[in-house]
Amino acid sequence: MENNNSYFIQIAIFFLLCLSLCGGVWYGLNTLQDYREEYDMIVNERDNFSSVMESLRAKNRTLASINKIDLSEVGTPSDAVEFSAQVIRLIGENSVNMLSMQTNDNNTLTLKLQGEYYSLVHLFADWSNMPFASRVTSLRITRDSVAPTDFVEADVTLEAWTKQ
Repeated sequence: MENNNSYFIQIAIFFLLCLSLCGGVWYGLNTLQDYREEYDMIVNERDNFSSVMESLRAKNRTLASINKIDLSEVGTPSDAVEFSAQVIRLIGENSVNMLSMQTNDNNTLTLKLQGEYYSLVHLFADWSNMPFASRVTSLRITRDSVAPTDFVEADVTLEAWTKQ
């Protein structure tokens, strides 16, 4: 009988060892899965951080190149009349109709234009090639409802750069 009890105790110990071994493996796998998830999250954050840092480096390089620009060589119109005359001349050359023009202070023109879409695009390109620096500060293009399909109306605010 004692031999039989010893046999059952050995079997019970063996099963307990197997159960504890399975429990240990299960716990280890769950812990490993948690570490993998944490590792993936850290790698993802590192990649996001790297892309943000690269973007900031690119912006920094752009700002550094802008700071290197010598604005003393940029031409400026001598007065608002020269600026307006140049703009009006280019409007006429591109076969665009000027419906209205309003001159504001600081060499700023507010124009209402009408014409073919591609003529307006060429006009904008010609404005960028003027002998002095200027920029379009506001632009709204709408389709002209009574004109042919390629005609548009544009409300444009154009500003000449002046040295401070």
